Amino acid sequence: MDQHMKQDKSKNSVEAAEAVHSIPDDSAGFILAERACWHLLEKKAEDLVVLDLRGMSDVCDFFVLASGQSSTQVKALAKHLNNELVAVGQKPRGVEGMNDGRWALLDFFDVVVHIFHTPAREYFQLEKLWGDAPRLDLDPGWYSANGAAERHPDLKFTTVTAVAPESGGND
Repeated sequence: MDQHMKQDKSKNSVEAAEAVHSIPDDSAGFILAERACWHLLEKKAEDLVVLDLRGMSDVCDFFVLASGQSSTQVKALAKHLNNELVAVGQKPRGVEGMNDGRWALLDFFDVVVHIFHTPAREYFQLEKLWGDAPRLDLDPGWYSANGAAERHPDLKFTTVTAVAPESGGND
């Protein structure tokens, strides 16, 4: 198969995936990704992105990408997210880098969460690698609209008031 045919086939696959899926939706995977973002925002994660990989990846349906401003924050974000999701019955299939502080990965089957120290995220550029995937940027304001409260009646969306990083510790 020549390069042109591969590109056309890839483009058609992406168009088919977008035609079938759009986020937000009520799929279990999106609801878990949205919950993961909320818990990351509780600890002041930055630049939260959900990538919809349905139809594009056999590994998972969604990537959640988040950044922390220090290795200490990346570790705290990963531990907090793990604890919060385990508490609601979502035990990860695998965890990598939780104690490293550069890039933590938590695999929840349909959702894989990547928590980066900002320089590592800039280096690996997963958003660019998966640039054809539908993308949703989430911030605290997202949770006051878009049906989030209906999808997560057990979460109290008033607890995150600001996501600006605290000053100090640039490791």
